[in-house]
Amino acid sequence: MREQKATGGKEMGYVRYTDLRGFVNELGEAGELQPVRAQVDWNLEVGALTRLICERRQPAPLFENIKDYPSYRMAGVLLGPGRPLHARLAMALGVDKETLPLELIEIVRQRLRAPKEPVKVERNEAPCKEVILQGDDANLLSLPCPWIKEIDGGRYVGTWDIVVIKDPETGWVNWGTYRCMVKDEQSFAVLLIPAEQHGGGILRKYQAMGKPMPIALVIGADPLSHLGAIAPLDHGMSEVAAAGGLRGEGVRLVRCETSDLEVPADAEIVIEAEIVPGEVTEEGPFGEYTGHRAHHGLSPLARVKCITHRQNPIFTMANMGKPWDDWAVPASILVSAVAKNRLEDHGIRIKACYGHAPVTTLVVSVNPRPGLTKKILSILMSGERLFLAGTGIVFVDEDVDVTNLEDVWWAITTRMHPDRFEVLRDLPANPLIPYLTPEDRQRHVTSQWVMEATFPADWDATYREAHTVVADFAHAWSEKVQRQVLDRWTEYGYGEIEDDSMTR
Repeated sequence: MREQKATGGKEMGYVRYTDLRGFVNELGEAGELQPVRAQVDWNLEVGALTRLICERRQPAPLFENIKDYPSYRMAGVLLGPGRPLHARLAMALGVDKETLPLELIEIVRQRLRAPKEPVKVERNEAPCKEVILQGDDANLLSLPCPWIKEIDGGRYVGTWDIVVIKDPETGWVNWGTYRCMVKDEQSFAVLLIPAEQHGGGILRKYQAMGKPMPIALVIGADPLSHLGAIAPLDHGMSEVAAAGGLRGEGVRLVRCETSDLEVPADAEIVIEAEIVPGEVTEEGPFGEYTGHRAHHGLSPLARVKCITHRQNPIFTMANMGKPWDDWAVPASILVSAVAKNRLEDHGIRIKACYGHAPVTTLVVSVNPRPGLTKKILSILMSGERLFLAGTGIVFVDEDVDVTNLEDVWWAITTRMHPDRFEVLRDLPANPLIPYLTPEDRQRHVTSQWVMEATFPADWDATYREAHTVVADFAHAWSEKVQRQVLDRWTEYGYGEIEDDSMTR
């Protein structure tokens, strides 16, 4: 699939915008952004409204009049569900908003295979340095951190964020999206899970050394930098280079004021902090991407050292919950793209795969052959982050549309023999998954399931012809009869067929 790059006087990326503000303007021009000029309260009101916007698939809101915060704007659920579902994600990638999910997956796959290294810039070239606050002036409560849901444990400064951390042994820099809960004016809790997350594993190294861990919390970077941060890449792979690949040009980075960490120079807000070994605090609960409230416990405490931001900054927030939301929309494409690339890297070619919301289940379409599904499972589960949020995987035949839940359910209910349902036990447990038992949580292990909703590879042609021919328009009539009916469709009194793909 060939892509057109943006035109200009130099080699440019796939998108016209360079920062969040440019993307917001593009959304506005396309009718995918709704300016909200009426005053809204950061305390629950913005959360309830953005949740309803997700559920009704309305344009993303840009709040221009936030109670108690007259100098701030707030952008909510920017990559949330639209019409069509992935419309705003497609726009973020610089392609037509009508682009189909499987096409988006292929676009992302190709771009992830062409990472672009970041471009270092000086302080005077970085908009995120327009205002620099240190000491007592670096006050988290000066930011419009929302209390999103009444079921949450408090205000969250980081929901649609990038947390930047550096491995003290290798120098590898991790970008991740971790929820960050405000504790007071100059501290916040970070949900870092040592057993399952790269950030948690890096923190464990600092703790073993007895050293504080520098951390940078980035709010309001360009959307493709945020996509790089949530991409389920293996340890040692560069999320910032992946973001550059998605953009088609390297992300501009600038050095922090209080550490050697580097952050997106065009971000709206950067909070520089450090985590001191042994300092923990209560964090959560929080309404999560699974559609349930999740995880209340002790988490590392980050102490703020500096806040830098643009003039009149735009605060960004996510609102995860019951699908669909602004996690599931981009994750459904990213997880699928990374999974397909991983399989391809191991010599396995599949027709398609798709992570259905809340992206805990992957549907994979295959041409069945002995041992194939076992091999696919082994490859996917060897990815450190790829199946972290997983609860199960479904294998379907190549004639099944993996993005269509009706098609997938039809395959499960007609092609999956009960004996081909398998439970995989003693796998690492993600504490955000609501079905975990008390024993699972104590042992940090759980189970996942596998459905093989494919016809067995060893069935011969005669048996297949007798029992498995599909009874739909495309398979139960000859092409001649199909063409006759399609050609006479309006003669029968029906309207024009806008898209006859459902008949193919």
